[in-house]
Amino acid sequence: MSGHAALVMRDVPRQWTASTPEEFDALSTAHALKHCHVGLFDVDGGFREKRVPLAVARDYVHHGWSFIDALPYWNAAEGCTQDLPFAGEPCGLDPTSVRPYPFETSSALVVADYTGPSRRLSARVKLGEQVARAASLGFAVSASTELEFIVLDETAETLRKKAFSELITHAQHNRCWSGYMLATDAELLAEYEAVLAAGDVPLHHFCAELGPGCLEIALPQRSVMHAADDAALGRLFTKAFFQRRGLTASFMAKLSDDHPGLGGHPILSLFDLTSGAASFFDATRPHGLSQALHGFVAGVLAVLPEVTALFAHTTNAYRRYAPGNWAPRTATWGIENYTCGVRVVPGRAEDVRVEFRLPGADMNPHASFAVLLAAGLDGIERRLEPPPPCTTIGRDVGNEPGRRLPRGLLEAAETFATSAFARRHFGDSFVSHFAETRIREAEEIRRHVSSFERARYLHTV
Repeated sequence: MSGHAALVMRDVPRQWTASTPEEFDALSTAHALKHCHVGLFDVDGGFREKRVPLAVARDYVHHGWSFIDALPYWNAAEGCTQDLPFAGEPCGLDPTSVRPYPFETSSALVVADYTGPSRRLSARVKLGEQVARAASLGFAVSASTELEFIVLDETAETLRKKAFSELITHAQHNRCWSGYMLATDAELLAEYEAVLAAGDVPLHHFCAELGPGCLEIALPQRSVMHAADDAALGRLFTKAFFQRRGLTASFMAKLSDDHPGLGGHPILSLFDLTSGAASFFDATRPHGLSQALHGFVAGVLAVLPEVTALFAHTTNAYRRYAPGNWAPRTATWGIENYTCGVRVVPGRAEDVRVEFRLPGADMNPHASFAVLLAAGLDGIERRLEPPPPCTTIGRDVGNEPGRRLPRGLLEAAETFATSAFARRHFGDSFVSHFAETRIREAEEIRRHVSSFERARYLHTV
């Protein structure tokens, strides 16, 4: 869900900025850093890192690093989708990604990307390519994310002892948008907000969401690469914060039959690279929505069925699309319509934005922003026009042939593998590799039988 229309598209300054290795050196001296957490994002958007002394981090920033090339094949079960002769591969640290590390004083976090063959398999690299493409068309990209999550009165140990069943949800008294949980857990939530801010993820706001233990955070408005990093690292910081306090934060798209579906909504707008003018706003057009915005939306809608695997990359993501959830599940758009896959928010020039409501909270932020931007720019370049905005319940329309979204990860992955659009914008290597990892993930889940299935079929077939 979501219930705020006033998230303004203005970039929030970052605590630390560095563009070159020399600026990184100066920053680390100014803040008396002693250690750095350096790492790469995996296929699921998780941060895989090493903690190194500052001198080592400086050397990496200037001269490069090496990390095993197994990471593009790593899966959620801590295994690999393929067995290959893995070896060390060159990486480069991105000095522009540096930020304070919130769980340790005198420490920073820096993101790296492969610079060897695995570079072509990185969603973060693909997002960077789309940012460069936007710049070549004269656009700067501003973005943000909303993330929903469930807080459980569980630890990693208690969850494993009872085989992840009979979950105890924190704040049973919580209700959607209620002030009750925010009042009763005020001290805990103030500490949580402070930890995010210490990691340079200041919140626009947070609120109680749909049911016990459910919260939503709206992350800061920044350039799209920083926004994607904020989302991935904000999720990491959230999970670490609550685990350190004897609780567990879940970003699964659908935690259980008793919990609501959880959204992770990328929000994006374009601005003129030279003048800074809002490219999605035109006062002379209905609702103030420009031709560029119409083209952007049309481009996204045109390819949603074939790129679903990129923004819904887990089997669990498709549980959220089942009837009974608030989540949109169709290739539709509407003006301020929360039930559509794409929600357009009108307003002042700087406020106009596109909210992508199909991804769940488990999305890979870099992949989701990359496909949203690639599709939108394609629509602008081709001067596409979207269908009329949906004014009814968007979940109930848009499933005619050619527009229906895949109903499971296996179908989504196989469709993605054949997408000419994806191969044109992300390259054959990335598409083939990503599709294969998703097919392997779907097949792994299909091997296991749940207690629900046994209860349903054991006595009846």
